[in-house]
Amino acid sequence: MNRVHPVKGQEGAGKGTLDSDAHDVAHAAAPTLALRIAFLVLCTLGTLLSADLLRLHVRVHTDSNYHALCAISETIDCESVAFSRYAVVAGLPVALWGLIGYLVMGGLCIWGLNRVRGASVWPFGILFLLSLSASLVSALLFSISAKLIHSLCILCIATSVVNFSLLALTIAELKRLKIGPISALREEARQLPGRRGSVSLFVVSAVVLVAVLKLTIPPYWHTEITEGPGGVLTGRNSEGAYWIGARKPVIEIAEFSDYQCPYCFRGHLQARKLVYEHPDSIRLVHLHFPLRQHPEAFQYSKMAYCAGEQGKFWEGNDFLFTNGRRPEPVTPQEFSSALGIVPAELTACLERETTRTAISEDMALGNSLNIQGTPTFVIDGNLYPGSIPKSVLSPLMPNGSLPHK
Repeated sequence: MNRVHPVKGQEGAGKGTLDSDAHDVAHAAAPTLALRIAFLVLCTLGTLLSADLLRLHVRVHTDSNYHALCAISETIDCESVAFSRYAVVAGLPVALWGLIGYLVMGGLCIWGLNRVRGASVWPFGILFLLSLSASLVSALLFSISAKLIHSLCILCIATSVVNFSLLALTIAELKRLKIGPISALREEARQLPGRRGSVSLFVVSAVVLVAVLKLTIPPYWHTEITEGPGGVLTGRNSEGAYWIGARKPVIEIAEFSDYQCPYCFRGHLQARKLVYEHPDSIRLVHLHFPLRQHPEAFQYSKMAYCAGEQGKFWEGNDFLFTNGRRPEPVTPQEFSSALGIVPAELTACLERETTRTAISEDMALGNSLNIQGTPTFVIDGNLYPGSIPKSVLSPLMPNGSLPHK
């Protein structure tokens, strides 16, 4: 019986070939695994940043005494960005959309980890599309912050860095696999029938999550502005300043404010809420303190003053605090139409020197008190910049606590 004997060195050569193939696969998988883990780490970082931005958004809208560490100046102020109308899209905070996006991309990345050895493009075609979309949204939001809100958010910039880094990683992975984004998406589309159940479950879960969030999260960012005094007493003091609240107040709060100031709207809401909760105990006196860096602030102060001349000061006060920081200026025509006052009388009042003098006197009073910024509240001779501490009000009441309506 003839036997076939292996050629000397043949067995060893075959084993060497297998080892070489395994080494090549492992060598190819190593950078893929590293890139995917890096992508997952960035998704985790983005999730944490978005969660903190969402926390900031909630606190800014629900806690009038909250002050974020990232609110450094008027130009670097995450609170102003969070308080703007651009911070909510399609009924949910932008930060929450970001959180969902990072979870979706992270989930897809985890899904693709078990396909590293097969050198599969999945899911980097889809991840390229998602990270590109996230980067474009980041660029748009940065432009809005810079040009419309006139304040930048450090945490938002950090998420932008994460988004562009995610895009760079997807490009690096597709380049390593020697496939373009369009081809990668086509390849993944061809693979969808084999993953129909898993993909459907993933998509349905994401849609259900968004639907549940929209149904369960209350619109806490909707701050109601009163259309008028609401039955609360109003008047003018001996110096001519407009007040709202108690006829014989236990506490009088003087508010130095600017209608274009990014912090003043929140201070306005806090002060007016106190007045409406305690109309027989608290009086709010508005004093004009337009800052030089706000080009329309002095004009807005004159408009509010002139609205008062027609009996609509507090209505004008609400309107200007609501609309004063928008990019396009509030015109006298729009203002008179919104308040239902006589346009000709408003125009004449705006041109009178006595109107300018009244605003200048408020500013002089603020300067004499060494007020450095807005809003600043003066209670019992003490200055409180930014907001009114709750601890300040209670000791001033006869029984040591604020009474309720």
